[in-house]
Parts: sequence; C-alpha cells; structure tokens
Amino acid sequence: MREKFISSLKSFWPEFHKRKQNIHLDPFYTFKDYWYLWTMSIFILAVTALIPLCIVTLIHYQLIQKSVDSELNLRTERLTSNAKRSIAFFMEERLNALIFTVDEMGYEQLADNEKLAEILKNLKHGFGGLSDLSVFDMDGNQVAYAGPFNLKGKNYKSQPWFAQGLKNKYFISEVFTGYREVPHIIIAVRSVKKDGSIFILRATLDTERLMQTLSSYKIGSHVDIFLVNHKGVLQTPSIHYGNIFIQTDLEILTYSMRTEVNMATCQGHPVISGHSFISTDTLTTPFIIVVNKHKADLMQGWLEFRQNINWTVGISIFIIVIVITFASTFMINKLYHVDKAKAETMLQMEQNQQLASIGQLAAGVAHEINNPLAVINQTAGYVKDLFSFKEEPRNDAEIVENIDSILDAVDRCATITKQLLGFVRQFDIKIKKVSLQKIVSEVLSFHKKEAEYRGINVTVSIPDTIPDMETDSGKLQQILVNLINNAFQAVDEGCCLDIIGSQLDKETIEIVIQDTGCGIPDENLAKIHEPFFSTKQEKMGTGLGLSITYGLVRKLGGNISVHSTEGIGTSFTITLPVKISERELA
Repeated sequence: MREKFISSLKSFWPEFHKRKQNIHLDPFYTFKDYWYLWTMSIFILAVTALIPLCIVTLIHYQLIQKSVDSELNLRTERLTSNAKRSIAFFMEERLNALIFTVDEMGYEQLADNEKLAEILKNLKHGFGGLSDLSVFDMDGNQVAYAGPFNLKGKNYKSQPWFAQGLKNKYFISEVFTGYREVPHIIIAVRSVKKDGSIFILRATLDTERLMQTLSSYKIGSHVDIFLVNHKGVLQTPSIHYGNIFIQTDLEILTYSMRTEVNMATCQGHPVISGHSFISTDTLTTPFIIVVNKHKADLMQGWLEFRQNINWTVGISIFIIVIVITFASTFMINKLYHVDKAKAETMLQMEQNQQLASIGQLAAGVAHEINNPLAVINQTAGYVKDLFSFKEEPRNDAEIVENIDSILDAVDRCATITKQLLGFVRQFDIKIKKVSLQKIVSEVLSFHKKEAEYRGINVTVSIPDTIPDMETDSGKLQQILVNLINNAFQAVDEGCCLDIIGSQLDKETIEIVIQDTGCGIPDENLAKIHEPFFSTKQEKMGTGLGLSITYGLVRKLGGNISVHSTEGIGTSFTITLPVKISERELA
C-alpha cells in the first residue's frame, strides 16, 4: 500500500525533471523551456479553473460582510437612539418639573426652607433621581436649601454653572464634584421675582440613577455604553476607558441631531461606535451618548461560517490543483519523449561545432596577446637605450625637476586623501585638543576653487587668543562641513560668507557662520532641524543635514540657533564648551 502511494506521488513529477542530468536538448527546447512549459500549463489551467471559484467566493464574502456590517450598524444606531431618548426623557422630565415648580410656587414659597423640603419630597416621590433643591439670588447667595448636604451659607457666584444659569432660561451642567465633593449634575432654572430681580432654582441629579438607566441598555459583555462631554471626558463609567472624569481618545464629530455610527478603535481593537448628542428641540445638554461594540465578538458567528466556507474552498482548490498537475505532467512528459531523439542528434552536432569554435578562439587569443607583449618589449628596450645614452642621468636637471613635480603632486594627493579620510571616518568618541582655526581652514580648503569661480567673498575672523578645544574633532568637523556646505548652496555669485569665532567666557566658545544668501522664510525657520524637511526640491536635498548638525552640537554639549531674513541672509550661531569629557560626550 505504501509503495503504491509513493509511486502515485512520483507520477506527478515531470519525467524530464527526474532525468535532467542526462537530458540532451535541441536548440529550440532547453531544460528551462520544458520547465517553463510545465509550470505555465499548470498556471494557466489553474488560473482558468480557480479564478471563477475565487471570484464567486470573494463576491459571496463581500455580500455577506456588507449585509452583516449593515445589520450591526443598524442595531448599534437603534440602540444608541433608544438610549439617547431615554436619557433625554430623564433630563427633560425633571427639567419640566422644575420649570412647573418655579412658575406655580413663586419665589416667596421657594425661599421657605420647610416648603422647599416638602417640594423636594414630592419631586422625589413623583420622579426620583433628585438629591436636593436650592434657591439662589442673583448675587449667588443660597437663600434656601433642602437636602442631605451641609451647604447652607455657601456663595456660588464664582461657580461656572451659576454664571450660565443667569444667562439662560435653564442650564444643565456636566458631571462635577463642587462643594460636596461627590459627582453630580445640576439643573438650574432661572425665574423673576415680583420686584423684577432674578433668582435661580437649582436641583441636583444623582448620577447613580443615570447610570442605572444606561445599564439597562447593555445587552452583553461586548457592549460598552457611557456618556462623555463635548471634550471627550467621561461623565459616566466606561468598561474600557475607566471611571468618570478620564479623558478619552474618542473623535468627537460635529454637532448633529442624528445618531452617527462609524468604525473606530478602542485599545487597539476594532469597534462599531455609535454616538449621539443628547439634545432635542426643547432640551440642550452637554452630554454625548457613546455605544461601543467589539466587532470581533459580534462577528463570531459569521467568522465560524466563513471558516467552514474556507475549508470547503480550500479542499476544492487542492483537488483541482492535483488534477491539473497530473494532466500537465502527462502532456509535458509526452512532449519530452517526442523531442528526445532529435535532441540527442542535435547535441552531437553542437559538440562538434563547439570544438571548432574553441580552435578558432585559441588562435584569436594568441594573436591578441602577442600584440601587447610586443609593445611591452619595445617600450622596455627604448627606456634602456635612453639610460645608455647618458652616462650621468642622476645629475640631469630636467629629470630631477620632473621627478620633483611628480613627488609634489603625490604629496598633494596624499594630503587631500588624508583630509578626505579624516572627514569620512566613523564618529567614534575620541576627545583631543583641536584648533578651531585649523579645522575651519581644512573645511574651507575644499571650497577654495568654488569660491574663486563664483566670486564668493569668504572671510574668517578667529582670534589667536581662542584656546584649543578639548572635544571630538570628527563631530566638530562634520558640524562645520554641513553648515558651510549649506551656506555655499544658499549664496549666489558675488555674495559673502563670514566665519567668526569668539570666546564668550573661560568655558564657552561661540562660532557664527553668516551669509548674504537667499535667507529662510519665517514659516520654515521652526522646521529646519526636523528630519527630512528640505526646501531644496530641485537639488534633491534629503533634509537630514541640519537635523544631523543639531544632534552633533547637542552631543558636544553646545547649542545652535538661527536667525534669517528672506532675501538678506542667514546666520547660524553655535556655542560649544572649551572642554568636554568622554563621559559627557557618551
């Protein structure tokens, strides 16, 4: 049984591939051609058979996904709208009760503590959710209070809600702690005394009743329903964001009376988020109701169904690929056998031709090598004859002069090479004494010809009194290279570049590099040290030069600043310590 299974598997592998070490192929069909034909036949047949299957599967996925998403969004919108109506009714019912109380009772009865306590008792019995009642005059003095807290004699003129209460006919506050240090909501109703002065009736809503109303709409552990204000601060506890007064990362959309549903992320997980402003034609509140449903939990049934579809499609694809592979292998093997005899004959002819070609190539190579050997032989003899004609070539002034010129050129090349190697070396931490004048001179030596050609006036003002610096010379060189290169790119012909060095105190040296170039626009000054920011679009600037320069200056314990006026010029000011230790540099 095992041998039959292995034999059946081997039949799928092309015969020409099994014998590829012994295949003699004709000029028209190589081993790669057979391999290409075999793979392409499998590919074309597979694409022809599998593309319709995959397209139908994808369309099926999309239709079901669209249907599921639409249903989930509709349910979320319905849940959010229902919860919004309940909260709005909760608020509106108690607001209307307060408005009715103010209109019917008047200031004289409401200012009586005993009468106010009786009114509170009736309101609690009729509506519930109220903690206390207070009456305030227009100066913020509490003239009457009924409730469990010790708030008598308090003045609320400085409270934000009181100022809003004086401006509006009614006002509903956000959740806050206030004097009682307990989270609560205030509903304030403004009214007028008989003498024309203003007073305010305030009721406090218990947030527990509000949270109970929200909890009644939770239909599973995957649903998180809570209130936030217009700044995204929690007004009721949330399962995922935490307790009240925590700032969330929710994206608050513009005000709308409609319920909005969109896709969002909560702690890295995709959620279906519905939110609605709790406001009606007769009620305005600072609250937004948010309903978050974890999509993974909602999609569990669909995912299981999709997994079954995937298994079915996967098995079908596997069977189709096996059948196609067998058919392609059979056809290509037949083609291989048909061409094999022809290939062997052609191979013999090819070998003969190769031998002839090798003979022609050998003759040509010998002829080509003979020419340069003859030139080398003649040139060497000529040099030998020159020395034979002169008995004392060592005293020949012309030879000595030319040799000196060669040596001078070699020395010059060595100097330039040494300088270049110094600039391209790695930035290892290496503290040593360096001369600022010498480093500036070395950097400018690379721009000497460019300055002369473009007529750029370069002046260096570094007093001899400036002491040598104990710093990383490589990093200092790189700083000056970057800034001077930028200056040369910014200036036009006939402009000026000034490099000024000075000692601010015993421990600090200042370097100023200023030019009379194009300058930097004000809107770009704050961005020049940002990585990849560049204004050299036509020159393909990377935007890393000044960013690297800023980092190097900071590593050397210094600071860099820039002042620029567009059309006048730019000035970079660097302050560096005279001495820095390797520990500080690290």
